[in-house]
Amino acid sequence: MAVLITGGLGHVGSWVATHLARAGRKVIICDMAAAHFDRMGLDYLEEVRDNIVLESVDVLDTHTLFETFLRYQDELEGVIHGVSVIAGPTFKTRPFRHLSINAMGTLNVYETCRLLGIKRIVNMSSGAVYGDASGQLHETTPYKATDLYGATKISGELYGDQYSETYDMDIRQARLFFVYGPGKKPSHMHAVYQAMFGPLEGLKGVHAANGRDQITDWTHVEDTAQGIVRLFDTPAVPHRHYNISCGVAVSHQRIVELVSEQLGYDSDMQLGPGPFVVRGAPLDIQRARDDLGFTPRYADIREGLEDYRRWLLGQS
Repeated sequence: MAVLITGGLGHVGSWVATHLARAGRKVIICDMAAAHFDRMGLDYLEEVRDNIVLESVDVLDTHTLFETFLRYQDELEGVIHGVSVIAGPTFKTRPFRHLSINAMGTLNVYETCRLLGIKRIVNMSSGAVYGDASGQLHETTPYKATDLYGATKISGELYGDQYSETYDMDIRQARLFFVYGPGKKPSHMHAVYQAMFGPLEGLKGVHAANGRDQITDWTHVEDTAQGIVRLFDTPAVPHRHYNISCGVAVSHQRIVELVSEQLGYDSDMQLGPGPFVVRGAPLDIQRARDDLGFTPRYADIREGLEDYRRWLLGQS
């Protein structure tokens, strides 16, 4: 049997694929970057290349999406949907394109699965569905969109719930939060990420315009991935929505300080006032602990930073 992952060459998707492939499972990765895999530097995924099939697919191309899913229909356990334009100030610069990828792309995956009788889907949603709600955020916290990205994630969940109800499908929502770790170099990310994690790669003197006053869950990418795999693999779950994060809130400024402490020197990283994106925190992960046996390995971000640094050193 096989698992198909859309966006399987993205930061989270590539680690989900790695965890599945390491367990000996066949993984079909549908990603527009498939042709460039050999140049992406995903060393951990290259190690399990024999269990990986790469397909170049745009989730907005409904015909190619359907034809690709159809080709593997008889061997699929299910689908993990991870294609998404990430949150950030640039999301609103091309609203129709970004909204289409996140909302219509998700709907295209659901509909293709419905037509082909593929029942189980895990959708990579987001803690952005809670917006700026205060306090510890539980899966029963009401939806609240405070930006366009959050609105796309709410729509993806609502589509999923209704497809599950109407067509007897098993669509599960993994509400992810801010992710860091191996697979993404800080130098390839936005300025706030660079200011926090960049010194681990040797960056210095990054001055971001905002982000200093934000407190949120930063979850190691492998913890995020193993939570998604657990949600996919658990035979029957009593709920459709699960927070998948470290469950521990930490301030952006504190991360800057912890990185300096780990390195033993100050890299002149500065965060400007205000949040990077408006979000509440932390996510409550007790439901995932109880139902999925999910336990973050890197709940202490200092250990996660050490692991991230080791990976970055190996890339130089």
